[in-house]
Parts: sequence; structure tokens; C-alpha cells
Amino acid sequence: MFRILLVALAACAWGFEGHCQLKKFYTLKNDASYDTVDFSMKATSGTCFVKPSHHQDPLTIYGNPSLSDVNPTFKSSVRGATNWVNLELEDYNKRGLSHAITYNVFGSESSASEKDYWKVYLTDQKIYKLNLNYGVGDTYIDLSNLSVAHFKIESGSADVNINYSAGGMNRCQMDTFSVIVDLGTLVTQKMHLARANHVIAEVGFGTAVLDFGQGVSQKCTVNASIGAGTLKVIVPESEFPAIIRFKSSPLCKYSLEQGFEKIGDGIYASKSYKPNAKNLMEFVIDVALGNITFEYVK
Repeated sequence: MFRILLVALAACAWGFEGHCQLKKFYTLKNDASYDTVDFSMKATSGTCFVKPSHHQDPLTIYGNPSLSDVNPTFKSSVRGATNWVNLELEDYNKRGLSHAITYNVFGSESSASEKDYWKVYLTDQKIYKLNLNYGVGDTYIDLSNLSVAHFKIESGSADVNINYSAGGMNRCQMDTFSVIVDLGTLVTQKMHLARANHVIAEVGFGTAVLDFGQGVSQKCTVNASIGAGTLKVIVPESEFPAIIRFKSSPLCKYSLEQGFEKIGDGIYASKSYKPNAKNLMEFVIDVALGNITFEYVK
């Protein structure tokens, strides 16, 4: 069986991000009986970091929750070759849509990020399937040099930044990279390093940015559904085979850089478009009231 360690530590002794108060952490012990970690995390509020590390264990979680406000629960079970792990950071206040709107307009409550601060460390020892759900707050995700087979993130009114800061490519082919944005802002950088076959973007009233500025090395299909929000897609200016199919209403707005040629009703292709290109990007965009922009990388 896998031990779940729940330890209170003095942050000053650890020098952990300058937060001088008691910390709580969970760790998933490394074991040869599983090769995949299916990790689900749901956080109502707070500041969260997900990043690679040199830890020996495939999952290590630090936090400094205010236990009067947050009830953290951590569970894991091995079925087949997968360790199913679930972390829930339930807010006793159960902040809902009204709080998300208030947060989005007026900002966070005082010291909210200090009270609910979480850091999740992953390693290159296992394959990961990540399912992350954030309510309000700030989230920073770095997937450099990890093996992520599936990635899904859902944001209420959180500001989310996804990056490959060290420039390390995904160690395995990713099946699906999925982002769902309600009222928040989500920015993905260096998407070519994700090695995703499929990208799904659903935007309600928020904003999502997909950075494909370096193109992709394999065929990639991007399906985007926009309500009243904004989607910006960054693409390279040359040597970029792409086709864009719009399913839009008269109330939506979309903008394309020069170089995209209209080849059909709501269909546009880049200068380098070839139907059989190995690195073809196909965008299928469904827009109701929102704004879509395709921009060349600066």
C-alpha cells in the first residue's frame, strides 16, 4: 500500500517561497506497480503552482491552507497500471458564480493567496494524466520535460498561465490538451512542446490565448467553442500549413492576418497549406457572440 504522509513543517526552516508559517504536504511514494498517475485536483480558491522537480516521488504537494476555511482531502488507489489520485481543496464558503464575478471585477479578497497556497511537484519518472479544476485565484503550470499523455484544465474565474519554461518538450505524445474558461483568463505558451494531437478550447465569457508561434511537428486538430468571450491564436508567419473552418453567427467577430486566403464559405488557408502536410494544423472554430483573432508571432 502507498503511504500518504501528512506532515506539518515550519516554512522558515525549509525556506519555502518566503511563507513563514506551518506547511502541510502530501506525497505519493514511488512504486514499480504503476507507470501512470491519473491526478485530479479541484481548488475553489487560492494560488496554485504545478511544476517539474527532482523529487524521487512522482507527486509531492506543499500547502499552507487556513483549515478554518479549506478542507483538504487526498486519496489514491492503484487499479491496473494506474495510480488514481484525487486532491480536493474544498472551501467551506463554497464560493460560487457571484463570488467569481466579484473577484473578476474587483480582485481577490485581502490575503487570499497567502491563506490558500499550494505547490504541486511532478517528476519525469511516470506518465501523467492531469485533470485540474480551479475556481478563483492564480494558477501557474509548467510542464517542461514531463510525460503528460492527457491534460485538461477548467477555470472559473482563475487567471491561469501554462508554459514550458525550461523549453523541455513533452516526453510522450499527448492525446488531448483541453482548456475550459468561464470568466477567467488562460494563457498557454509554447504549445508546440505539448505534442498534442487534439486541442480543445471552450471559452464562455473569459479570454484564452493559444501560442502556436513555433508551429507543430505533427498534425494537430484544434476545436474551439466561443460563447461571448475572446480567443487569440498565435501562429508563425511562414512555413505554417493551416486551415481554419469557421462556424460563426452574424454577431461574432473574427480577424485574420494577411496571408490567409479564403478558399470556401467560412474556410481560410495559410500560404503553406497542403492537405497532406505532416505538420498540418486544422482549426474548427464555433463562435456565438465572441471574438476570434489569429495573429503572427511577434
